[in-house]
Amino acid sequence: MQRWRFRQAGRGPGILRIDEGRVAYMGPLTGGTADLDAVRRLRLDRRGRPAHWLLETGDEVLAIPVTAEGAEALFDAFVALPGLKRGRMIELLNGDARDVVTVWTRPARLTVV
Repeated sequence: MQRWRFRQAGRGPGILRIDEGRVAYMGPLTGGTADLDAVRRLRLDRRGRPAHWLLETGDEVLAIPVTAEGAEALFDAFVALPGLKRGRMIELLNGDARDVVTVWTRPARLTVV
């Protein structure tokens, strides 16, 4: 049921592929790659049409339209992120807010000395 609610109607710009933890987006104006292990924060930008997932790896941000071809594969990729709350992610995706919201932030790593 959650996977069904994650899908967005319409055909948006670009193509998304995921291979061994690497997200690759190729769009008409932008594109790039991000390794899921390197993603520090996942945000959802609902200001534009269509909304965009923002995968932040530090200084780099990969913006992916939620309606891009293949974007439904992000559901499984995102639920593998440690501590991500699926219900909240879907609620934000299907909400009415027109702003940028943080969906997930990578937990701080504990350093043992």
